[in-house]
Amino acid sequence: MTRRYGILALAILTLLLVNLGWQEEQSPISPERSEAPSPADVQLPAEPGIPPPRIPNAEGMDGKSKEVPSSWQAMPDELINQLASEISDSELPLAQRVSNLEATEAGWLNKGESLIRLQGRYALALDQLAQESEQLPLAERLDALSRLQDRWAADHPDLAVDLFNPDARLQQARQLWGDEELATLARHFLPSEQAEATLVFAGARQQQLDQRSRYQRELAELEQQLAVSQQQMDPALWQQHKEEVLSQWRRDFFAREQGKP
Repeated sequence: MTRRYGILALAILTLLLVNLGWQEEQSPISPERSEAPSPADVQLPAEPGIPPPRIPNAEGMDGKSKEVPSSWQAMPDELINQLASEISDSELPLAQRVSNLEATEAGWLNKGESLIRLQGRYALALDQLAQESEQLPLAERLDALSRLQDRWAADHPDLAVDLFNPDARLQQARQLWGDEELATLARHFLPSEQAEATLVFAGARQQQLDQRSRYQRELAELEQQLAVSQQQMDPALWQQHKEEVLSQWRRDFFAREQGKP
């Protein structure tokens, strides 16, 4: 169980390093495409309400130097890359990785810590909270997480907007406890309208995940059948046959999907 939560905490650390956000191009499956796409082509829309990746830095958008936030120290790009590689590539437990970050930084900083190590310490705090609250009801776990987030936001006000806004807080809870009770999580962290919008989006996203799963499964089965017929046909004729079968299957697949509620 400790290892499971350690992995979850590391996932949260990775998420924090890109400001708890991501953006994917919205490219749903379209029946108008001429050929059946590979499973990798089937994409899901990005989740709303989460800002694009951004790590606070010491330079403003206009390129002029800004005051470095008091919670962390700016680091050379060389060290940032080294620390990021160390935290992501190592097979060591999360606590050991953070300890190694501290040792590495000691050769560069006389005081303070980097943003990476600060977030590593927060990931450890999440790890500890998850283990200590494992047997508690969800409502109590959420209250404990909110208290932890409030303390960190108070201790690091310069990072509160980026790392402890309502969307970020919800995302941390989802990383820890999944989406089985997403409605409870969303309504705990978000204003009512935003929570309902999040739930609507999550439902649509799950439908697309289910559709993609069916698409991949049926396509794999059809390709196996076509591979058997390949041995019995002229290569050129088989290629034409394959394209016709895939094209017809794809039209039928999306016709069925569009008829589902």
